[in-house]
Amino acid sequence: MAFQKTLFEACERSGWRLYAYCIMSNHFHLCIGTPKGNLSEGMRWLQATFAARFHKYRKVHGHLFQGRFKSLVVEPGSYWLSLIDYIHLNPFNAGIVDQDSLSGYNWSSLWYFPKRSTRPSFMDASWLDYTDDCQDSKGGWVRYLNTLKLRSETNPKLQSKLEKDLNSGWCIGSKEFKEDLASEYFVKKGPLRMEKKELKEFNELQWEKYVQRALAALNLSEEDIANDPYSIRWKLAIASQLKRTSSTSNAWLSRRLKMGVPNAVSNNCGRYQREEEGKCKYAKQLMNMKYEH
Repeated sequence: MAFQKTLFEACERSGWRLYAYCIMSNHFHLCIGTPKGNLSEGMRWLQATFAARFHKYRKVHGHLFQGRFKSLVVEPGSYWLSLIDYIHLNPFNAGIVDQDSLSGYNWSSLWYFPKRSTRPSFMDASWLDYTDDCQDSKGGWVRYLNTLKLRSETNPKLQSKLEKDLNSGWCIGSKEFKEDLASEYFVKKGPLRMEKKELKEFNELQWEKYVQRALAALNLSEEDIANDPYSIRWKLAIASQLKRTSSTSNAWLSRRLKMGVPNAVSNNCGRYQREEEGKCKYAKQLMNMKYEH
C-alpha cells in the first residue's frame, strides 16, 4: 500500500518510534514516539509526500487530507495499552475482519509485529512491558492476540470511551498526568494546537492547580469551601487573584469555590478589590504565589 510505504519512510526520516498503526479506507491511526520533537514537521512531510504521489498516480488535483491531523499525548501504562488495543481493533470494529483474522490485516502493525526478523527497525514493541504476560516473542504475540480478542468481547464500552477521547481530548491519561503536562510541558513548548473544547479542559486544569496551591498556602481544605459563606474573604482573595492573572470565568469560580451565582462572583470580587483587598491578610499571603500559565 502506497500510504504504508510513505509512513515507513516518514518514520525513518524523522527518527520516530512506531508503536502501533492501522490504515483504513478513509483514515489512519498512529501511536508514535517522537524523540526529536518533530511531530508536526514529520506529519507535514508524510501528508504532503503521499498527496503528491497520489495526485501524480491518479492524475487528479485538490486536497487529499481534510484539515490538520489530530494529535494527543498518552500516559504510559494502562492508558497506552488501551490506545494500542483500540488501534489494533479498528478493522474488527469496522466489520472488515473477524477477531480471528486481526493479525492477517496487512495494513496494521499487528501484521508486522509477530514477524520479528523482517519487521522494520523503527517498529517498537516496548509497550508489551506493561502487559501481564506478553513478551516480544512468538508465544508472547499469540497471548497478546488472545488478550485482544477477549478484551473486544468483554469490554466494548472501553472502545467507545477511547473513541470519544480521541475525537475530543488533548491527552489520554489520569488527571494527575494531565496536570503535570499542562504545567510542565505544554506551557513551555506548546506542541499541540488546541480546539475550543481541548483548550477549555487545559485552562481548567491550570485554574484547579492554582486553587489547590492557594488552599495549601492558606491552610484551608475542601471542607472549608463547602461550609464557608459565598463571599468570605479568603474565597474572594483566591477568586480575585485568578480573575486578575488568568482567563478564568465567573461560572467556573462559582462552581469550584461555592460562591453563588456567577453574577454574584463578579459583583463581590469587584467590591472586594476596591474596598478590602489592599488590607486583606489572605491577599497578602497569595501575593507571592504566581499563576503558572
